[in-house]
Amino acid sequence: MDSQAATERAHQAGQDAWWAYLAEVLGHLRLPYRSVAAAAPPGDASVLIYPTTPDGGPAGHLEPWVHDGGALILVGDPGPLAALAGVFADGAVPEDHVVLTDSPVWPSRPPVALHAVGGNRLTGSGVEVLARWQSDDAPAATLRRLGAGVVLTYGVDLWQTIVRIQQGYAVTADGEPAADGTAPIDDGVLKCEDGMVLSFERDRAMPPGEPALDPAYQHVYPPPSAVPMFDQPQADWWCSLFAQSLWWSAAQTGATVPWLWYWPSGVDAVAHMSHDSDQNVEEHGQAALDAFAEAGVEVTWCHVFPGGYSPELYSAITAAGHENALHYNAMGDADLAVWGWPFARAQYAWAQAVTGTEQIVSNKNHYTRWEGWTDFYTWCERLGIQIDESRGPSKQGDVGFTFGASHVSFPLAPVAEGNRLYDVLNLPLHTQDLAWAGHVAVRDVILDGAQAVNGVAHFLFHGPHLHLRPPTRAACIELAAEARRRGMPWWTASRINSWERSRRGVVLSVEPHPDGLAVLAEAVEAVPGAAVLLAVPNAGTGPIVKEGSGSARTVVRFGRPFVELTADIVAGDNRWVITL
Repeated sequence: MDSQAATERAHQAGQDAWWAYLAEVLGHLRLPYRSVAAAAPPGDASVLIYPTTPDGGPAGHLEPWVHDGGALILVGDPGPLAALAGVFADGAVPEDHVVLTDSPVWPSRPPVALHAVGGNRLTGSGVEVLARWQSDDAPAATLRRLGAGVVLTYGVDLWQTIVRIQQGYAVTADGEPAADGTAPIDDGVLKCEDGMVLSFERDRAMPPGEPALDPAYQHVYPPPSAVPMFDQPQADWWCSLFAQSLWWSAAQTGATVPWLWYWPSGVDAVAHMSHDSDQNVEEHGQAALDAFAEAGVEVTWCHVFPGGYSPELYSAITAAGHENALHYNAMGDADLAVWGWPFARAQYAWAQAVTGTEQIVSNKNHYTRWEGWTDFYTWCERLGIQIDESRGPSKQGDVGFTFGASHVSFPLAPVAEGNRLYDVLNLPLHTQDLAWAGHVAVRDVILDGAQAVNGVAHFLFHGPHLHLRPPTRAACIELAAEARRRGMPWWTASRINSWERSRRGVVLSVEPHPDGLAVLAEAVEAVPGAAVLLAVPNAGTGPIVKEGSGSARTVVRFGRPFVELTADIVAGDNRWVITL
C-alpha cells in the first residue's frame, strides 16, 4: 500500500519514515511487488501490505476482499483497520524483546527472543497470538481469520527494529561497556559499536560447551577463556520472519510467489575473509600472503595509510587474486589520519597509487572507527566505494553478530536526506584474529548463525598476528577448511558486491500456462547459475523444465517447500515453462 502521504507528514515533522525500509527488505528478496493507492481496491493482488498505520477512515472495500480470500498484513498501529484486524494498539513499546509462538506462519524461528525497537502492544479478541512482548506477555503479533482470508498484524515496528539493529545510533561518545568486563568499549575511540543497539546483558550467550565466565575476567590478549558473544543475527531473523509471513499469506490465497535465492544455486551461505595491513611491515604482509595461500582463500586486502609495502609485495598480492581495498584510517597517527571527507578522499587516492588499482570498490575502517550515523556512506558514494565492511566488533565480548546481520544491505539515510537508501552495500564484520582477539570457540557459532539465515560469515585477520602468533595462523587455516567442509565458498567483498548488484537487477514474474507455470525474468545483466524459488501451493515432488534451459527440483528453505528453478539468467528477457 502506497505510504507516500505518511512519509511526507513524517518528514515535515522531522521524523524518520522507517517504513521506507520495506523497499530494501523486498529488494533483497527480489520478489515482485507494486504500490497501490489507499483508496483503490486491491484488484488482482493476493497479499496487501500496510507498512505503517493506515491513513483515513476504515477502508470498506478491504473487508469483502479479505473475506473472499485476500491476505492483509499490517505493521504498527492498525488504526482505522483495527476492527478488521481484530486488535487495536494498547500502548507504545519503546524497546523490548519478542517471543515467537509455534505457528505455521513461520516454520523457521530463531532460538531466542528477538530484540525489538519500537512498536505497540496489541489488544483484541478472536485472534491467534503469533508473538508476545517478553516484558508483559502482551500480544506483539496476531492473526485473524476472516472468511477465506487472513489479517496478520505486527505490533512490532519491524522497519525501525531492523534498521536500528543494523545501523545503531549516531556515534557521538563512548558506548557503555559490558558490566562483566568482556567488552571495554569505553576506550576513548569513537567506533561502530559505540552506537550499537543490541544488549550485552540480554542478547549474548556463551559459545556452546564453554564453561561459565569467570567473574574476575580480564580483557587481555589472547583471551584466557571464551566470553559471551552476540550469537544470533537478529536483524536477519526479523527479515526472515517477515518473508516467511509473506509466503504463508500468499499460500492462503493460492498465489504463486517467485523470488530470487541469495546465492548461486547449490550455495546456502558464503564465507568472507578480509585482511588489514596494519603497520605495513613487509614480513607481516608476506606472512599473510603465505597463510592465505596455504588456506586457499582469496581475501579482501584492506590497505592502511601511512607507509605501505614494497611495490613487489603489492604486485604479489594482486597476482594471488586478492582484492585491493581501502582501510580508512582516522586514528590520528598521521597527518591525513583524521575523520573527515577530505582525508577519506586523500587516503583513497593513496591506495589507488600504491596498489595500482584504479577502481577500489571495498573499504573497512581502521579500528572500526565511526562518527555520526551515516555520513561515512555519503563519502563512500562520492569515492565510488560500493561495499563497506566496517560495522563489526573491536572487543572480545562484542564479537559475533554485533549488528544483528550476516546479509548485505543498502543502509537507510536520515530524514534530512529523505530516508533514501545509500548506494553502498553494508557487509557486516563478525570477529577478528581467532586465537588472539577472539576466542576460537566463536568460529562455529558465527558459521552456524550465517548458515541458519543463509548470509555471509566474515572473519578478519591482521598480518602481524599471522606472522607472530602461530595459533592465529593455524586458526586461519582451520577456518578456511571448515567453511569449505560446510559447503560455504570463500568470496571477496568485490565478488559479493557484484553478485548482489547483479541479482538486484532481476525482476521476476509468473503466469499460468497450460503445461504448468511460465516463469519470466527481466535482467539488467547476466546472473549465471541463479536459483529462482517459487512458493507454489501444494507443489509436487517432481517439477520439470519443459521450455527453456535449466533444471527444477523441490527444496526446503526456511522450513517451507519451494520449487527451485536453476538457470543461467541472461541480460534481457528470460522465459521458462515448468510442469508441476
